[in-house]
Amino acid sequence: MASQDSAMENGEDFSKDVTTEIQENKVTRFQSNKNLEKKFEAEVSDDDCVLDSSDDEYFPPSQAAASDCDDTDGEIALNNGDKDQEDEDKESENGEDEDEESEVKATASGMTAKDGTQWAATSPIEHQAGRYNIVRERCGPNRNTNMLSNLDTFKLFFTPEMADIIIRHTNKKAISTYANYNEKNPEKKQLEWKNLELQEFYAFLAILITSGANNSNTDNAREMWQPYSYPLYRAAMSINRFWNIIRFIRFDDANTRAQRLENDKAAPIRDIWTMLNSNLAKHYKPTEYLTIHEQLYPYRGRTRFTQYIPSKPAKYGIKVWWICDAENSYPLTGQLYTGKSKDGREKNVGERVVKDLVAPYRGSGRNITMDNFFTTLPLAKFLLSWNLTIVGTLKKNKAYIPPAMAVSKTREELSTVFGFHEKVTLCSYVPKKNKVVIMLSSMHHEAKISDSAKKKPEIIEFYNRSKAGVDTMDKLLGRYTTKRSTQRWPLAFFYNILDIACLASYILYYENNKMIVKNSYERRLFYRQLGRELCIPFVESRSNNAQIMRHFSTKVAIESLLGRAINPNAHQRTSSVSLTPQTQLDSTGRKKITGVCYECLQSEFKKRRKTRKICLVCENPICQEHCITTTTCEGCTK
Repeated sequence: MASQDSAMENGEDFSKDVTTEIQENKVTRFQSNKNLEKKFEAEVSDDDCVLDSSDDEYFPPSQAAASDCDDTDGEIALNNGDKDQEDEDKESENGEDEDEESEVKATASGMTAKDGTQWAATSPIEHQAGRYNIVRERCGPNRNTNMLSNLDTFKLFFTPEMADIIIRHTNKKAISTYANYNEKNPEKKQLEWKNLELQEFYAFLAILITSGANNSNTDNAREMWQPYSYPLYRAAMSINRFWNIIRFIRFDDANTRAQRLENDKAAPIRDIWTMLNSNLAKHYKPTEYLTIHEQLYPYRGRTRFTQYIPSKPAKYGIKVWWICDAENSYPLTGQLYTGKSKDGREKNVGERVVKDLVAPYRGSGRNITMDNFFTTLPLAKFLLSWNLTIVGTLKKNKAYIPPAMAVSKTREELSTVFGFHEKVTLCSYVPKKNKVVIMLSSMHHEAKISDSAKKKPEIIEFYNRSKAGVDTMDKLLGRYTTKRSTQRWPLAFFYNILDIACLASYILYYENNKMIVKNSYERRLFYRQLGRELCIPFVESRSNNAQIMRHFSTKVAIESLLGRAINPNAHQRTSSVSLTPQTQLDSTGRKKITGVCYECLQSEFKKRRKTRKICLVCENPICQEHCITTTTCEGCTK
């Protein structure tokens, strides 16, 4: 028993000795680590390659020394803490060798750009997913658009208020032009403008939309109004009326245009352009992925802001910045580029455009894909404060790109280098020798590479999937465009507005009715049906006009469009006297010549002018010159 008690006592003493030694070792290790950290900070402060003050946000002060070296280096530093004081004195004598090793460790774990931006080689560890890229609202068309027809969907974007602005200024321009002509030519026949009304204006739009669907927008108008052409053109209006509407169509007040042009180069089209953008954003909520790019609308006429982009097929035209849904290319908002202002050339145009276009989606958690014209590191950091992320290509001359990511002959083909800086990822991919693609993303935070043969990073694959939103929209607009040849740029851009309204109405109608097939032919049928619904009310009123229905080709076109036969003798008359049912028609379907005009014979010249018409009151032959209406002559009217 005594031996056991002594052994236990010895054991307790032994355990106490062990614990005291462990505690002493911990104290010495902690002191040695502190000495190494102070030594490392002194060495880095004396070095030329000093981290800037902005890196303190990315590297915490307590972990600065540990983050600048690899994990293995950290283990060695901890092991060195177990050495005695004599070993530490020996290491202090070899300080110059340690300075060189620390420089190697600091550069091996990250990259430094020309402007001093530090890029870490490994991504920061995040214990919780970020709040961005999580859309918490319902995406797609608004609920009140579910049961709308083609025509009602189109009127959501091209509203009657927009049509009223165009009709009012068009009538004003035509009346003033005819008044000036009549004043200068009193001896000639006086011209009188028939006011353009809403139904007739919709019929005019129907002709433009249908001509685009039939790819006849480049044909001469005379060819479109031939009897063998598409019947909607002849049924909607005459060719002279179509020409006159195109001639006098205006989109703003001419009296205040000069004053507005001083501050806005796009003043002639600004009102309806602003209304269109408001309607586009009002009736559709985009998905979580958006695209920003430019559209170059082809136009070679004279403007104050014509752009030349050699990479585009048209090369010359009017440039519009667009933000679209990356999934279905729905146009959300467009910003017309009017060149430099009076203050001079604008700097950082790309950043300003992106901020303007994404402002309505601030805090929504969406991602924006863009090209190297817009993408910058300051923009990515700024949009993160708006809870928005970006993915885009970078120009290779940016100062915050480290030299290790530039083009180099030593880099292997299909290799990738990643860099991480303040929740922003930089990616440099070599698709082939002496070529590099640099991507910047605030959405991706891992160095993921696909398993495909080309070993593309996940950032590039995502960019390829979501970059074509605006380009696809531009392609769809050009397939069935209403654009016609003109020397007036407001009219040319009006065609673009009409194309955008048609495309938006088709996408909205398709999203509400997924049972239809989404392809080019279905969109063509949609446009044709839309044109038919736009002009049907006006064609119905034209079918009640006996003078119009006497033209055989027009009568056939109206009957073809309405889908029923129309008897010109069955219309309601103002008098009980009417044409006899036995009236003979010639080969063209018109009434044969009835005789000589009664009024011409009574005149002092006694002309013998043959005519096909008769007065429905006195049944005397009457010519077109002496017709007051389509059915009454001058004598009976008096």
